[in-house]
Amino acid sequence: MQVNIRKSELQDLDELKIIEDSCFPEAEAATLASLSERLQLFPESFLIAEADGEMVGFVNGAVIDEPIIRDAHYHDAALHNPEGAYQSVFGLDVSPAYRRQGIAGKLLTALIDAARQAGRKGLTLCCKEEKIPYYEKFGLVNSGKSSSTHGNAVWYDMILHFEGELDRGKRMDPKIILASQSPRRSELLSLCIKDFAVQVADIDEKAIEERILAEAEQEMFIDTAAELVETLAREKAAVIHSDNRAAMVIGSDTVVVLDEKILGKPVDEADAYAMLRAMAGKTHSVLTGVSILWGEKEVTFASETKVSFFEWDDRMDEEVQAYVASGRPMDKAGAYGIQEEAALWVSGIEGDYNTIVGLPVALVDKAIHRLLTEAEA
Repeated sequence: MQVNIRKSELQDLDELKIIEDSCFPEAEAATLASLSERLQLFPESFLIAEADGEMVGFVNGAVIDEPIIRDAHYHDAALHNPEGAYQSVFGLDVSPAYRRQGIAGKLLTALIDAARQAGRKGLTLCCKEEKIPYYEKFGLVNSGKSSSTHGNAVWYDMILHFEGELDRGKRMDPKIILASQSPRRSELLSLCIKDFAVQVADIDEKAIEERILAEAEQEMFIDTAAELVETLAREKAAVIHSDNRAAMVIGSDTVVVLDEKILGKPVDEADAYAMLRAMAGKTHSVLTGVSILWGEKEVTFASETKVSFFEWDDRMDEEVQAYVASGRPMDKAGAYGIQEEAALWVSGIEGDYNTIVGLPVALVDKAIHRLLTEAEA
């Protein structure tokens, strides 16, 4: 799926209203008149996402003088000040059929980038409590309950200040892009990088896996698996890096190896159950590959952690069935997240815990630091 971000035009109005109504209840949704006014007053901060030519989402907001959005801002778009200090977000909408595909992240990142380029001091928005962790991944900080009563809902003020960021963040001149839509990788990367974008790379992972396995010589299977995750990580990073040559792009991929077989993401619930059943009473390896591309520089490596599961029993069977039914295993290599219910089945770990989660962040931090230090030398 090819996703493009562009500025809005007045002719987009009817499609925008359809998406708005699909995302918010009537009391919170912007009216047609309000959307029309915004399109005319601040088209430069009214961005649209298109997937294969179809409008699938948008983000918009006025530029205001303070880091807090007041209800008056929602109701009177004329309060937009082109010379204001803070870019606000009035709405971040994605059509229901296109959610959980990284589109909202692309829209928000594009607006943050535009605000920085325009010399704003920061970006501000209001969100409901359950959305706070999502926006924190983009560097916004929860400033507490908002005074807004928009739509008779409870809101929280979220603010991203461009000034006064950590010195380390200032020293990082390149834009940093994580080539993964995994919320777990974003959360881990935020431990060392406070400001980064997220873009999803579209590659044929199955074809790459088949090629690597077919070309494997008489070597240890774990070495072949390490080559696989390194190649997948590099390919993901390369796709994004080709369009962002000045950026530092981080690609990553994770697989589970059990009995010299690769366990990727399950294809269905039966597959997820079978994977977890097969791992009971055994030790498997989790390998995460990382590839960092910056200009002509590249750092690529794989990290391995061994995980042992308890023997299978009736209780574990019930827990696995409930876990599979929840749907949570379906986007994870080996059909489990160790930070979830699967933690109850782990009898031992040998290696880096975060490699299992999806990103060996300590090794990533050292690699980034090394690249920056070499560049400054």
